[in-house]
Formats: sequence, structure tokens, C-alpha cells
Amino acid sequence: MAQQRNTLQQTAMLYGTYMGIFWIMKFALLPLGLVFSPFALFFLLLTCAVPVIVFLMTRSFRERQCEGELSFFSALVFTFQIYLFAALLTALGHYAYFQFLDNGFIYSQIMAQLNTLGNEPEMAGQIDQFKHALDVFHELTPIQLTMQLLSQNIFYGIVFSLPIAMLTMRRKAMR
Repeated sequence: MAQQRNTLQQTAMLYGTYMGIFWIMKFALLPLGLVFSPFALFFLLLTCAVPVIVFLMTRSFRERQCEGELSFFSALVFTFQIYLFAALLTALGHYAYFQFLDNGFIYSQIMAQLNTLGNEPEMAGQIDQFKHALDVFHELTPIQLTMQLLSQNIFYGIVFSLPIAMLTMRRKAMR
């Protein structure tokens, strides 16, 4: 049992590292997508692919490391750990970006896009609310932004771990 737990955590760390690198590369598409819209679409597609990739990683773990058998709780712990380790690694990328590279780029790009939409009178109320939220975002320090994104990634990891664990669990066949 201790060996399986050790293998579970080691494999989750490895897969979480791969996922974290994937998230960092995916995050690089966000500022690019504000300038060139196909990158934004690619960013969204890759974001939607994350739960599918974690499902495939968990299924691979079940087949290769657990001999085709994985309890719900083990699958839940494994998938959550993938998300946790990926979120921690990605937080480093987020911090580096917001501390050294961004310099208000995302804020200014979104504000410029909102100002072009501001000419629509029926959308004025929603645009004002969005601008206010964006101003709050702009006042956050890089570490505050990083912590916000880290907690968001962990929350989504919890949410997506439940259905993935249900789909990947497999009990031993009774004879």
C-alpha cells in the first residue's frame, strides 16, 4: 500500500510538471491573443483540452502503474495532485510574467478593446462594470495576481477532479 501511495505521488508530480509546462506555454498565448485573435481561440481550445488531458493521464496511470485497478479515492487524489503540482509550477510562470514582462500590457489591450465597444449605447452599463473590475485587476501587485490565479487553478482542479475520478476508477473484477 505504501509503495502504491509513493508511486501515485511520484507519477502525479511528474504528470503535474508536464501539465504545468503545458499551462505556462498556454498562458503565453493569452497576451498574444489580445493582439492576434487566432491565438486567443487557440488558448481557449487548449484550456478546454486540460480536463481531457488529465483524464488521459489518470487512465494511463491506472493501466500502467495500478494494473488496471484504481479506486475512486486514489483517482481523486491522483487527479487533484496533478492539478495542484501544475498550478504551483504555473504560479512561477505567472509571477515571472506579471513581475517582469507585462507592465500593464493585458490591462491596456483589454481597455482599448472595451473603448471600441463603448460606442454601443445598449452595452454602456456592462462595459462600465467590466472597466471597474479591470481597474481592480490593474491595482493588484504581481504576487496578488499570482495568488489569485493559483487559487483559481486549485479550485478548478478540485471541481474537475471529481468527474475525472469517477470516469477513471475501476474496481477489481469479482471471480
